[in-house]
Amino acid sequence: MRALRGIFSSVGDRYYRLILVFFTVYTTILLVVPIARLVPRIPVPLLTFILCYLLYKWKIIPKVLRPWLFYIVLTCSYWELQFVVNTFFQSCYGEGIIEFERSIFGVLPTVWLQQHLASGDGLAWYDYIFALFHSSLFFIPIVFPLLLLFKRGSDRMKRATVALSMITLAGYATYVLYPLSPPWIASLERMIPEVRRITVTALGRMIPGGVISAFSPSPRGAMPSLHAGVPILMLLMAFKEFGRRAWWVSILVLGICFEIVYGGEHYVVDVAAGLGYAVITYIVIYRWLLPDSKLPEPRSLTREAIPKGGANDNYRS
Repeated sequence: MRALRGIFSSVGDRYYRLILVFFTVYTTILLVVPIARLVPRIPVPLLTFILCYLLYKWKIIPKVLRPWLFYIVLTCSYWELQFVVNTFFQSCYGEGIIEFERSIFGVLPTVWLQQHLASGDGLAWYDYIFALFHSSLFFIPIVFPLLLLFKRGSDRMKRATVALSMITLAGYATYVLYPLSPPWIASLERMIPEVRRITVTALGRMIPGGVISAFSPSPRGAMPSLHAGVPILMLLMAFKEFGRRAWWVSILVLGICFEIVYGGEHYVVDVAAGLGYAVITYIVIYRWLLPDSKLPEPRSLTREAIPKGGANDNYRS
Protein backbone atom coordinates (compact mmCIF):
# COMPACT_ATOMS: atom_id res chain seq x y z
CA MET A 1 0.00 0.00 0.00
CA ARG A 2 2.85 2.38 0.79
CA ALA A 3 4.32 1.70 -2.67
CA LEU A 4 0.93 2.37 -4.27
CA ARG A 5 0.58 5.66 -2.40
CA GLY A 6 4.06 6.54 -3.60
CA ILE A 7 2.99 5.95 -7.20
CA PHE A 8 -0.04 8.20 -6.80
CA SER A 9 1.85 10.96 -5.02
CA SER A 10 4.52 10.98 -7.73
CA VAL A 11 1.91 12.01 -10.29
CA GLY A 12 1.78 15.76 -9.98
CA ASP A 13 -1.28 16.40 -12.11
CA ARG A 14 -4.43 15.84 -10.04
CA TYR A 15 -6.52 14.99 -13.08
CA TYR A 16 -4.21 12.25 -14.27
CA ARG A 17 -3.88 11.08 -10.66
CA LEU A 18 -7.64 10.47 -10.59
CA ILE A 19 -7.44 8.58 -13.88
CA LEU A 20 -4.69 6.43 -12.36
CA VAL A 21 -6.95 5.69 -9.38
CA PHE A 22 -9.71 4.53 -11.72
CA PHE A 23 -7.23 2.32 -13.55
CA THR A 24 -6.11 0.86 -10.23
CA VAL A 25 -9.67 -0.23 -9.37
CA TYR A 26 -10.28 -1.52 -12.89
CA THR A 27 -6.99 -3.45 -13.04
CA THR A 28 -7.65 -4.99 -9.63
CA ILE A 29 -11.04 -6.28 -10.81
CA LEU A 30 -9.55 -7.78 -13.96
CA LEU A 31 -6.80 -9.48 -11.97
CA VAL A 32 -9.05 -10.86 -9.23
CA VAL A 33 -11.99 -12.08 -11.31
CA PRO A 34 -10.14 -14.89 -13.17
CA ILE A 35 -8.72 -16.16 -9.87
CA ALA A 36 -12.16 -16.07 -8.24
CA ARG A 37 -13.55 -18.04 -11.19
CA LEU A 38 -10.73 -20.58 -10.82
CA VAL A 39 -9.54 -19.82 -14.34
CA PRO A 40 -6.28 -17.95 -13.74
CA ARG A 41 -4.86 -15.95 -16.60
CA ILE A 42 -1.55 -14.26 -17.34
CA PRO A 43 -1.97 -10.79 -15.74
CA VAL A 44 -2.01 -8.93 -19.05
CA PRO A 45 -4.33 -6.17 -17.70
CA LEU A 46 -1.55 -5.18 -15.33
CA LEU A 47 0.34 -3.94 -18.38
CA THR A 48 -2.29 -1.26 -18.93
CA PHE A 49 -1.81 0.07 -15.42
CA ILE A 50 1.97 0.16 -15.90
CA LEU A 51 1.52 1.81 -19.30
CA CYS A 52 -0.85 4.36 -17.81
CA TYR A 53 1.75 5.34 -15.22
CA LEU A 54 4.90 5.22 -17.33
CA LEU A 55 3.50 7.12 -20.28
CA TYR A 56 2.83 10.01 -17.95
CA LYS A 57 6.21 9.82 -16.27
CA TRP A 58 8.25 9.54 -19.45
CA LYS A 59 9.45 13.02 -20.31
CA ILE A 60 10.16 12.13 -23.93
CA ILE A 61 6.46 12.33 -24.81
CA PRO A 62 5.63 15.87 -26.02
CA LYS A 63 3.57 17.84 -23.55
CA VAL A 64 0.99 18.56 -26.21
CA LEU A 65 0.24 14.82 -26.43
CA ARG A 66 0.30 13.92 -22.74
CA PRO A 67 -3.32 14.94 -21.99
CA TRP A 68 -4.48 12.43 -24.61
CA LEU A 69 -2.78 9.41 -23.07
CA PHE A 70 -6.08 8.42 -21.46
CA TYR A 71 -7.43 7.50 -24.89
CA ILE A 72 -4.50 5.19 -25.60
CA VAL A 73 -4.83 3.34 -22.32
CA LEU A 74 -8.62 3.11 -22.62
CA THR A 75 -8.20 1.51 -26.03
CA CYS A 76 -5.63 -0.93 -24.64
CA SER A 77 -7.94 -1.73 -21.72
CA TYR A 78 -10.78 -2.62 -24.06
CA TRP A 79 -8.55 -4.87 -26.14
CA GLU A 80 -7.33 -6.62 -22.98
CA LEU A 81 -10.86 -7.63 -22.02
CA GLN A 82 -10.41 -10.70 -24.21
CA PHE A 83 -8.05 -12.13 -21.61
CA VAL A 84 -10.72 -12.03 -18.90
CA VAL A 85 -14.20 -12.34 -20.42
CA ASN A 86 -13.59 -15.95 -21.51
CA THR A 87 -13.16 -17.01 -17.87
CA PHE A 88 -16.96 -17.03 -17.54
CA PHE A 89 -18.19 -20.46 -18.65
CA GLN A 90 -21.76 -20.36 -17.34
CA SER A 91 -24.74 -19.30 -19.41
CA CYS A 92 -24.47 -15.60 -20.10
CA TYR A 93 -27.24 -13.37 -18.87
CA GLY A 94 -29.93 -12.49 -21.35
CA GLU A 95 -33.16 -14.38 -20.81
CA GLY A 96 -34.13 -12.22 -17.83
CA ILE A 97 -33.48 -8.99 -19.75
CA ILE A 98 -35.45 -10.26 -22.73
CA GLU A 99 -38.47 -11.19 -20.61
CA PHE A 100 -38.23 -7.87 -18.76
CA GLU A 101 -38.37 -5.88 -22.00
CA ARG A 102 -41.25 -7.97 -23.30
CA SER A 103 -43.17 -7.35 -20.09
CA ILE A 104 -42.72 -3.60 -20.57
CA PHE A 105 -43.16 -3.19 -24.34
CA GLY A 106 -45.12 -6.33 -25.19
CA VAL A 107 -42.48 -7.14 -27.80
CA LEU A 108 -38.72 -6.91 -27.95
CA PRO A 109 -38.03 -3.39 -29.36
CA THR A 110 -35.10 -4.56 -31.50
CA VAL A 111 -37.21 -7.24 -33.16
CA TRP A 112 -40.09 -4.82 -33.76
CA LEU A 113 -37.84 -2.13 -35.24
CA GLN A 114 -36.14 -4.52 -37.65
CA GLN A 115 -39.46 -6.02 -38.73
CA HIS A 116 -40.76 -2.54 -39.60
CA LEU A 117 -37.63 -0.70 -40.79
CA ALA A 118 -35.09 -3.25 -42.05
CA SER A 119 -34.83 -3.63 -45.82
CA GLY A 120 -35.24 -7.39 -46.21
CA ASP A 121 -31.86 -9.10 -46.25
CA GLY A 122 -30.15 -6.00 -47.61
CA LEU A 123 -29.40 -2.51 -46.35
CA ALA A 124 -31.40 0.68 -46.72
CA TRP A 125 -29.80 4.07 -47.38
CA TYR A 126 -30.48 5.22 -43.81
CA ASP A 127 -28.59 2.22 -42.42
CA TYR A 128 -25.37 3.86 -43.61
CA ILE A 129 -26.31 7.05 -41.79
CA PHE A 130 -26.90 5.04 -38.62
CA ALA A 131 -23.49 3.42 -39.19
CA LEU A 132 -21.89 6.88 -39.07
CA PHE A 133 -23.68 7.54 -35.78
CA HIS A 134 -22.35 4.22 -34.50
CA SER A 135 -18.76 5.01 -35.40
CA SER A 136 -18.88 8.43 -33.73
CA LEU A 137 -18.16 6.81 -30.35
CA PHE A 138 -14.53 6.38 -31.36
CA PHE A 139 -14.15 10.13 -32.02
CA ILE A 140 -16.13 11.61 -29.13
CA PRO A 141 -13.34 11.10 -26.53
CA ILE A 142 -11.01 13.13 -28.75
CA VAL A 143 -13.22 15.73 -30.39
CA PHE A 144 -15.11 16.87 -27.29
CA PRO A 145 -12.05 17.36 -25.03
CA LEU A 146 -10.33 19.16 -27.91
CA LEU A 147 -13.31 21.51 -28.21
CA LEU A 148 -13.17 22.17 -24.48
CA LEU A 149 -9.44 22.84 -24.64
CA PHE A 150 -9.81 25.68 -27.11
CA LYS A 151 -13.14 27.03 -25.88
CA ARG A 152 -13.01 26.59 -22.09
CA GLY A 153 -9.38 25.97 -21.16
CA SER A 154 -7.15 23.03 -20.28
CA ASP A 155 -8.65 22.43 -16.82
CA ARG A 156 -12.13 21.91 -18.28
CA MET A 157 -10.65 19.68 -20.93
CA LYS A 158 -8.83 17.51 -18.38
CA ARG A 159 -11.90 17.27 -16.16
CA ALA A 160 -13.81 15.87 -19.14
CA THR A 161 -11.11 13.24 -19.76
CA VAL A 162 -11.37 12.16 -16.12
CA ALA A 163 -15.14 11.70 -16.52
CA LEU A 164 -14.74 9.82 -19.81
CA SER A 165 -12.16 7.54 -18.20
CA MET A 166 -14.41 6.80 -15.23
CA ILE A 167 -17.51 5.84 -17.21
CA THR A 168 -15.51 3.82 -19.73
CA LEU A 169 -13.60 1.78 -17.17
CA ALA A 170 -16.77 1.24 -15.13
CA GLY A 171 -18.44 -0.12 -18.27
CA TYR A 172 -15.53 -2.40 -19.09
CA ALA A 173 -15.52 -3.80 -15.55
CA THR A 174 -19.25 -4.49 -15.77
CA TYR A 175 -18.75 -6.48 -18.96
CA VAL A 176 -16.50 -8.81 -16.97
CA LEU A 177 -18.74 -9.04 -13.91
CA TYR A 178 -22.07 -9.22 -15.77
CA PRO A 179 -21.62 -10.68 -19.29
CA LEU A 180 -24.82 -10.08 -21.22
CA SER A 181 -25.60 -11.45 -24.68
CA PRO A 182 -26.70 -8.61 -27.00
CA PRO A 183 -29.76 -9.10 -29.23
CA TRP A 184 -27.77 -10.27 -32.28
CA ILE A 185 -26.11 -13.05 -30.27
CA ALA A 186 -29.41 -13.94 -28.58
CA SER A 187 -30.84 -14.35 -32.08
CA LEU A 188 -28.03 -16.72 -33.10
CA GLU A 189 -28.68 -18.73 -29.94
CA ARG A 190 -32.42 -18.98 -30.77
CA MET A 191 -33.47 -16.98 -27.74
CA ILE A 192 -35.32 -14.39 -29.85
CA PRO A 193 -36.52 -14.16 -33.49
CA GLU A 194 -33.98 -13.33 -36.19
CA VAL A 195 -32.06 -10.11 -35.60
CA ARG A 196 -29.30 -8.80 -37.85
CA ARG A 197 -26.37 -6.52 -37.03
CA ILE A 198 -27.59 -3.93 -39.49
CA THR A 199 -25.52 -0.88 -38.57
CA VAL A 200 -22.33 -2.88 -38.03
CA THR A 201 -22.85 -4.59 -41.40
CA ALA A 202 -23.25 -1.19 -43.04
CA LEU A 203 -20.16 0.06 -41.24
CA GLY A 204 -18.25 -3.00 -42.44
CA ARG A 205 -19.02 -2.04 -46.04
CA MET A 206 -17.64 1.44 -45.41
CA ILE A 207 -14.41 0.40 -43.68
CA PRO A 208 -12.37 -2.85 -43.62
CA GLY A 209 -14.21 -5.52 -41.64
CA GLY A 210 -11.01 -6.53 -39.85
CA VAL A 211 -10.92 -3.18 -38.11
CA ILE A 212 -14.33 -3.84 -36.56
CA SER A 213 -13.34 -7.34 -35.47
CA ALA A 214 -10.19 -6.03 -33.80
CA PHE A 215 -12.31 -3.78 -31.60
CA SER A 216 -14.80 -6.46 -30.53
CA PRO A 217 -12.96 -8.39 -27.81
CA SER A 218 -16.05 -8.63 -25.62
CA PRO A 219 -19.10 -9.67 -27.69
CA ARG A 220 -21.03 -10.30 -24.45
CA GLY A 221 -20.49 -6.71 -23.35
CA ALA A 222 -23.97 -5.30 -23.74
CA MET A 223 -24.67 -3.95 -20.23
CA PRO A 224 -24.24 -1.01 -19.91
CA SER A 225 -24.27 0.46 -23.37
CA LEU A 226 -21.24 2.75 -23.53
CA HIS A 227 -22.44 3.66 -26.99
CA ALA A 228 -25.27 5.39 -25.13
CA GLY A 229 -23.51 6.25 -21.86
CA VAL A 230 -20.53 8.13 -23.32
CA PRO A 231 -22.61 10.40 -25.62
CA ILE A 232 -25.12 11.06 -22.82
CA LEU A 233 -22.24 12.02 -20.52
CA MET A 234 -20.90 14.27 -23.27
CA LEU A 235 -24.34 15.89 -23.53
CA LEU A 236 -24.38 16.59 -19.78
CA MET A 237 -20.87 18.05 -19.94
CA ALA A 238 -21.71 20.11 -23.01
CA PHE A 239 -24.76 21.69 -21.34
CA LYS A 240 -22.59 22.34 -18.28
CA GLU A 241 -19.88 24.12 -20.28
CA PHE A 242 -21.84 25.76 -23.11
CA GLY A 243 -25.45 25.97 -21.90
CA ARG A 244 -28.28 25.80 -24.40
CA ARG A 245 -25.88 26.35 -27.28
CA ALA A 246 -25.07 22.64 -26.97
CA TRP A 247 -28.60 21.59 -27.97
CA TRP A 248 -27.32 20.03 -31.20
CA VAL A 249 -25.46 17.33 -29.23
CA SER A 250 -28.84 15.87 -28.29
CA ILE A 251 -29.40 14.98 -31.97
CA LEU A 252 -26.24 12.86 -31.93
CA VAL A 253 -27.27 11.22 -28.65
CA LEU A 254 -30.78 10.38 -29.85
CA GLY A 255 -29.43 9.02 -33.13
CA ILE A 256 -26.96 6.73 -31.38
CA CYS A 257 -29.48 5.49 -28.81
CA PHE A 258 -31.90 4.63 -31.60
CA GLU A 259 -29.43 2.92 -33.92
CA ILE A 260 -27.87 0.62 -31.30
CA VAL A 261 -31.33 -0.81 -30.49
CA TYR A 262 -32.44 -0.93 -34.11
CA GLY A 263 -29.12 -2.44 -35.20
CA GLY A 264 -29.30 -5.33 -32.73
CA GLU A 265 -26.35 -4.20 -30.62
CA HIS A 266 -28.16 -3.38 -27.37
CA TYR A 267 -31.43 -3.71 -25.51
CA VAL A 268 -33.35 -0.66 -24.33
CA VAL A 269 -32.38 -1.70 -20.80
CA ASP A 270 -28.71 -1.37 -21.81
CA VAL A 271 -29.39 2.18 -22.95
CA ALA A 272 -31.08 2.94 -19.63
CA ALA A 273 -28.05 1.51 -17.81
CA GLY A 274 -25.78 3.71 -19.93
CA LEU A 275 -27.88 6.70 -18.88
CA GLY A 276 -27.47 5.71 -15.23
CA TYR A 277 -23.71 5.34 -15.56
CA ALA A 278 -23.51 8.74 -17.26
CA VAL A 279 -25.51 10.51 -14.55
CA ILE A 280 -23.53 8.88 -11.74
CA THR A 281 -20.24 9.75 -13.43
CA TYR A 282 -21.33 13.35 -13.92
CA ILE A 283 -22.33 13.70 -10.27
CA VAL A 284 -19.12 12.12 -8.98
CA ILE A 285 -16.79 14.20 -11.15
CA TYR A 286 -18.64 17.47 -11.66
CA ARG A 287 -20.30 17.74 -8.25
CA TRP A 288 -18.00 15.95 -5.80
CA LEU A 289 -14.42 15.48 -6.99
CA LEU A 290 -13.88 18.35 -9.44
CA PRO A 291 -16.61 20.97 -9.03
CA ASP A 292 -16.24 24.41 -10.58
CA SER A 293 -15.14 25.82 -7.22
CA LYS A 294 -11.93 23.76 -7.45
CA LEU A 295 -11.10 24.87 -10.99
CA PRO A 296 -9.73 28.17 -12.31
CA GLU A 297 -12.05 30.45 -14.21
CA PRO A 298 -12.64 29.10 -17.72
CA ARG A 299 -10.93 30.88 -20.56
CA SER A 300 -10.65 30.53 -24.31
CA LEU A 301 -7.24 29.57 -25.59
CA THR A 302 -6.43 31.96 -28.39
CA ARG A 303 -3.22 31.79 -30.34
CA GLU A 304 -1.79 34.54 -28.16
CA ALA A 305 -2.79 32.79 -24.93
CA ILE A 306 -1.06 29.51 -25.74
CA PRO A 307 2.22 29.39 -23.81
CA LYS A 308 5.48 28.60 -25.49
CA GLY A 309 5.97 24.85 -25.83
CA GLY A 310 2.34 23.99 -26.59
CA ALA A 311 -1.20 24.37 -25.36
CA ASN A 312 -0.66 21.95 -22.49
CA ASP A 313 2.46 23.21 -20.69
CA ASN A 314 0.28 23.51 -17.60
CA TYR A 315 -0.66 19.86 -17.69
CA ARG A 316 1.23 19.38 -14.46
CA SER A 317 -0.15 21.19 -11.46
